[in-house]
Amino acid sequence: MKLFFTLLSIVACALSAAAVSPDRFDSALVLTFVNVVDVRSGTVDRNLTVVIKDGRISGIAKVGFIHPGRKIRVVNAAGKYLIPGLWDMHVHSAFLQSAWNENIIYPLYLANGITGIRDMGGDFALLKQRRDRIEKGQLLGPHLVIAGPFLNDSPADQQTLQVHTPDQGRQAVVAFKQQGADFIKILSSIPRDTYFAIADESRKQGIAFVGHLPDSVSVSEASKAGQRSIEHLSGVLLACSSKEEELRRHRQAALARKDFAAFSAAGLEAIRSYNPDKAASLFAELSRNNTWQVPTLVWLRAQANLDDPQMSAALPLKYVPAAVRAEWTPQLLAKDISPDQSSALKKVYARNLQLVADMRKAGVSFLAGSDGPDPYLVPGFSLHDELELLVQAGFTPQQALLAATYNPALFLMKADQYGSVEVGRRGDLVLLEANPLEDIRNTRKIAGVILGGQYLSRTDLDKLLAKVEAAAQAAAPAR
Repeated sequence: MKLFFTLLSIVACALSAAAVSPDRFDSALVLTFVNVVDVRSGTVDRNLTVVIKDGRISGIAKVGFIHPGRKIRVVNAAGKYLIPGLWDMHVHSAFLQSAWNENIIYPLYLANGITGIRDMGGDFALLKQRRDRIEKGQLLGPHLVIAGPFLNDSPADQQTLQVHTPDQGRQAVVAFKQQGADFIKILSSIPRDTYFAIADESRKQGIAFVGHLPDSVSVSEASKAGQRSIEHLSGVLLACSSKEEELRRHRQAALARKDFAAFSAAGLEAIRSYNPDKAASLFAELSRNNTWQVPTLVWLRAQANLDDPQMSAALPLKYVPAAVRAEWTPQLLAKDISPDQSSALKKVYARNLQLVADMRKAGVSFLAGSDGPDPYLVPGFSLHDELELLVQAGFTPQQALLAATYNPALFLMKADQYGSVEVGRRGDLVLLEANPLEDIRNTRKIAGVILGGQYLSRTDLDKLLAKVEAAAQAAAPAR
């Protein structure tokens, strides 16, 4: 009985303080009889009351009675499951001349329970503006963690900066940090000496660098150099080959002469020459150095099946801008891909599913990312596809859920704010109709989304989606 009244007083204090807080959305949001999912332990605490005050979780307890008050919203969540807000750790939400405008792409994330995204490169000025507007409450959208323009050895534009020399690489790191980038994103054509200059300068400036792996740099070298995350498993299969150096030379030569058939052939040979002992040593190194992997399996699957007319059949295309939808056809997407290349891509994708399973068993850390809105990847929806593919690759539902909740918080060094349902954490949460620990597909069964304490009911989310559908029909690329 003493414990009951102690718990009751925790919530009562939270509510009384909420009643005199300044006007905003609801001063306090109270979820009653909710089942709270602990994503770290894989357990569920049932029939709890969760209080969110001024955007943060202020109380979690078993409560017998709640006094109503001014601007307090109470939601009966009996039978529902509460998880931390999801993060998609590889997206592009602000490309140049894109029909995916802010009134389409950001509501799609929220409607799918995604309260945070790591934007991997786009229009830097636009991303900074949107990030600020979201945090000020002027734009409804997920939290943005953003890179500056891609660093690549290619002509510069608003979303790409050409860095050909080590000095240019160092200058870019300094400039982007000063301009407000949260991390540095590299692409695969960076020269070897420039890559290591970027790694060194990032370390000096205290900013993370992430991205694709240049063919001139091994996975082991990248891990030792401090690359925080490797996207798309780039270079990993090659690094597990007993013919790594030979195949690396073949791949570089093939790229130089734009011989994509030879490049694909090298990928198949990497599969055939896979060395389990070499792989085990590499995975131990990645785990030891805390080099995170963002496999984007859903993107790899899409790239391997651009020629498949069935790929778009199950997609919620009504939310895809009409101008984009018209381009998502095998005739356009696969026009330059030969049957042999397509076959090779499918074999590499299938092998990558097993690779992910082996890496996880070896203790390598993973983040869930989709790379939307690339072809066949509808923002928001594609993250749920990714979670299902991780389970298909051998993850438990809990491990897949970690890759989209607590792991992103750890990676971003914001575990005191996001990634768990605990007192003091931000009120970014998802209310589900069924237990995701039993079936990862239950992350799609969204009853409500809470963003900074603002509750978006299923009705609210459906209204958002209806607006997206209408905007998508009229959307054209910005000029």
